Amino acid sequence: MKRNYEPDDAAFNADYYKVRQFPGIAFCVLGWETEPDEDTEWSGYDVRTGRVLAVMVGDDHRHVVEPDDLEPLANDAFCRDCGQIGCGCNMYA
Repeated sequence: MKRNYEPDDAAFNADYYKVRQFPGIAFCVLGWETEPDEDTEWSGYDVRTGRVLAVMVGDDHRHVVEPDDLEPLANDAFCRDCGQIGCGCNMYA
């Protein structure tokens, strides 16, 4: 099942993040996870779950994480190819 999301550039204003459950990999935040509203499921309205959807750099799988588990990450702190924090193969600011 592909999870839906609502972008929120004000809440997630960093380009990349570190996620507590995956401490060695950089992530991009897509936005707030959403799901169909049970009361209006037939109308197509989605509501926020309170969780966040994020994608590892170099991957396309959507991970559901808690917003408190996110920490902004400097643009030059990880490899742009593999996504590893501290890997110096392809880093730039």
